[in-house]
Amino acid sequence: MRVLVHTDDLVGPSMAGSALRAWELARVLLGAGHEVVLSAAAGSSHPEGHGPPVVTKPPWRWPDAILSPPWCLPPRAFLGHQLLVIDGVTPLLAELSACPSTPEIVRRHRTAEARLPLVASRADAILVAGDHQAEWWSTHLAGRIEVPLIRVPFGVPEFDPPADIASIEGVPAGWSVVLWWGGVWPWLDLDTLLAARARLGSANISVVVPTAERPGGSTRLTTRDLEAAGARHGLQQPDFVPLERWIPYAERYRILNRSAVLAVLHRPGPETALSFRTRSLDGVWAAVPLLLSEGGAASDIATSEGWGAVVPPGNPKLAAAALDLLLADRSQERCRAVLTEARDDWRWSVVAQPLVDTLPELGQDSRRSLLPASLRAAAVLAGRSPKVVP
Repeated sequence: MRVLVHTDDLVGPSMAGSALRAWELARVLLGAGHEVVLSAAAGSSHPEGHGPPVVTKPPWRWPDAILSPPWCLPPRAFLGHQLLVIDGVTPLLAELSACPSTPEIVRRHRTAEARLPLVASRADAILVAGDHQAEWWSTHLAGRIEVPLIRVPFGVPEFDPPADIASIEGVPAGWSVVLWWGGVWPWLDLDTLLAARARLGSANISVVVPTAERPGGSTRLTTRDLEAAGARHGLQQPDFVPLERWIPYAERYRILNRSAVLAVLHRPGPETALSFRTRSLDGVWAAVPLLLSEGGAASDIATSEGWGAVVPPGNPKLAAAALDLLLADRSQERCRAVLTEARDDWRWSVVAQPLVDTLPELGQDSRRSLLPASLRAAAVLAGRSPKVVP
């Protein structure tokens, strides 16, 4: 089968979440014997390692099946004869609702929301990462209960991380590294981590925070922003350390191997329940204990499997206690052993197997007319339809 995997993110040696997912799913499908092309944002290039060709002009008429998030599909993609597999793992509407309301955010929200009636009419399958996402998509499929909801969360590479360890400029020898691995999106909560670090006083702990621009350009925290945030909590370097270079995908294991804890904390809100903290899987891959906030599929799994510590959102006191516990030798040994044992279950080839199994069996029998969906989408774009609550 000819499969077009599509993303509007930048694919290349340095890439972030959406691009990583598209690349890895494309590689799994290629390994399953399909003919695959990966379409990505302008400026994309082929990452390191075996994989499909990467193009920047999608060949919409070429494939037998299209796999893409709905938010970046042009209307013409809903018109064709191809199977349409929607990657519904990124809860974009909930993410946009968590952002300050600017004209650009309002425009992006309407554009994304206008895709929902088209998806409800034409999708042949939808990928989800957990129960909350499955429930959300079920309510937006307009009664098409026969559309498969395929569980395909994030995964980890097929190989174990090499043993190389990076030295991080600014982190003293012998200090423990708590790696902030979540970004600076409005729904994430670096401030609680810095407040927790302040509660640990003179402990030899560096919170390492990426401050490089994200590939493709987007929200970022500058080194000056980080210094100001640290100062508000009475911190100074090396209590926190900026990581001023974006780490290429193939090299990230060196930073992970230097880390004692990988932290991704978030604020409460609609985005939380629908989230799957994809970067937490880097902790599974490199066996780095996790510090997560309650809420979302990844946190639920971390709690049940013992991958680290999960604390209530916005609670620096409990986050500090959790850090203190996770950095203890006994906790490090226990968590790393659990994470190492879990690694094989989260290989991309394993988590994407339901997609591989289902794709050849998909049909288009349940599709509905596109005209009513197009009219509803036009109403959303014109602002004449009630806003979807995430």
